[in-house]
Amino acid sequence: MDSYFLWDYTSDEIRALAPECVAIQPVASVEQHGPHLPLGTDSMIVEEFARRLRERFQKENYPALFLPLMAYGKSNEHINYPGTITYSAQTFMDVLMDVGRSCARAGFRKLVFLNAHGGNFEVLDVMAREIRIETGMYVFSIQPSRLPSDRTKMGCAMTPDELRYGIHGGLAETSAILHVRPELVKRENFRESYPTCFEGCGYVDFSGKVSFGWMTKDVSNTGAVGNPVGATAEQGEQWFDHLTAELYQAFVELRNLKRPGEQENIP
Repeated sequence: MDSYFLWDYTSDEIRALAPECVAIQPVASVEQHGPHLPLGTDSMIVEEFARRLRERFQKENYPALFLPLMAYGKSNEHINYPGTITYSAQTFMDVLMDVGRSCARAGFRKLVFLNAHGGNFEVLDVMAREIRIETGMYVFSIQPSRLPSDRTKMGCAMTPDELRYGIHGGLAETSAILHVRPELVKRENFRESYPTCFEGCGYVDFSGKVSFGWMTKDVSNTGAVGNPVGATAEQGEQWFDHLTAELYQAFVELRNLKRPGEQENIP
């Protein structure tokens, strides 16, 4: 393919390309990430994953088209912190549905929401099915950090506490930004920030065993949830390398996914 960016093509070209291509919508956030990381952390991370995927797709001749980054998401858990810009859940769902409808009208048969913000994924999971029902497309929601079956092998030296609690501005995200935009990281503000409210709990935490509607101020005094101390650009690069390899395999599987009765792979 000459380009992996949808907006580089004319409408007539998209009409011809869409049925054979997977449409990919990167989704992230503009939200606080503690005193040491920029508001654009999630957006910078998903853009790096997208860049790496495009390189791999080019090598493997994988047919895909990337839509422009959707930088805003559902970030209302962070509304107490200046700089956070958020959709309401309903607005976010409406925007996702409009994107889905637009892709279906263009002729795409598969759509992937490539997400880098934890606050988005419940809405994305719901909307994947809603868009599938309305448009007939297969719709997928992928968050790279959810892919590994063993989170100790993601390229970062994660302690047990970091594995359990490091969900926002911790070691992995800080290492990722040190790799892609080191000049934006405030190293002097590194400090541990684990929630104390879960002490003694076996079910109520971030594991998903028991879901609850927390806000960041309920679980953090700094805006971060995790420990960035020890983060390095090298760990960030390893983290991206490991998760991009898993991401590519997920994209191979979803492209080959067939509906009942289909004899050939569809895009």
